[in-house]
Amino acid sequence: MRLNQRQLEIFNAIMINKSMIAAAAALGTSQPTISRELREMEQRIGFELFLRFGKRLTPTNQALLLHEVVRRAFVGMEEIGRAASAIRMHNAANCRVATIPAYAEAIIPRVAQRLLKLRPAVHLSLHSLEELSLQHEMATTVFDLGVTEGRFEYQGVVSQRINVGDLVCVLPVGHSLSAKRILEPTDFEDAPFVYFSQDDPYRRKLDDIFFAAGVSRSYAVETTTAASVCSMVSAGVGVSIINPLTAANYVGKGVVLRRFSVGVPYSLAVWRPTRKAGSTAAEKFTSVLKEVALEMRATLLSAMEEAPHFPPLPLPARPRQ
Repeated sequence: MRLNQRQLEIFNAIMINKSMIAAAAALGTSQPTISRELREMEQRIGFELFLRFGKRLTPTNQALLLHEVVRRAFVGMEEIGRAASAIRMHNAANCRVATIPAYAEAIIPRVAQRLLKLRPAVHLSLHSLEELSLQHEMATTVFDLGVTEGRFEYQGVVSQRINVGDLVCVLPVGHSLSAKRILEPTDFEDAPFVYFSQDDPYRRKLDDIFFAAGVSRSYAVETTTAASVCSMVSAGVGVSIINPLTAANYVGKGVVLRRFSVGVPYSLAVWRPTRKAGSTAAEKFTSVLKEVALEMRATLLSAMEEAPHFPPLPLPARPRQ
């Protein structure tokens, strides 16, 4: 079975535009042509792509799965086109970077800003993916670089780690624990806590630390990204412990940051396909990434050192007998 490029274009257009009429307009063709090509495509692949209710189309589960693959192919073609334009106009090198959402918000924008100031001939393309999806994409060498948390070994992919310090406690402004510069596990006893998802490796490390200390935290909410954790904490939902990069990004942004007495080292991993190891653009990106990560670490440490120390609140006076 072989599908042609035109059929894939039509399928992608229908999925994006939600109707044959709109897909036909987007592709500059007629609705009957779209219908004919779609029927032929379904015959070739052996299953229905859409459920038809009059003029309304509803994609099947198979169509949704297939579109995930087709969409990536079209994104790749768009990247090639943009890279070609950049190279033609500026003699730019293309650098495709995959990273997790936490880094896409906390550190990668600063890296992109630094690269623009240096004005290297680099056409930077950033893709934010969840950890498991990123692993798969790096294994297929779609990207020039991957920046993530996890330690993974794949044939044809090399990695290096950048140490950025220890995990950091994050509290709502005005929280009673902000009176302390360094928080112990026992300080979190019965405290409403914002958890990461159960498959997060640092969630498991923290759970082990609190279990060993015999501390029971109060479950407030569970979320998947450090930025979401900070938003929850800022809103007063609870307290938490996050990575130092996100913590540095939230200095002065409505939360209080404190050291944790138990050091939990945190580092980011930079992956690179072996066949792209000599890429000048990737080398430049990695170099700037290291610079920015170390600067953010220094900013965070300075902010926590300068944090005001609030004396414990006085006990209420005993009523007179």
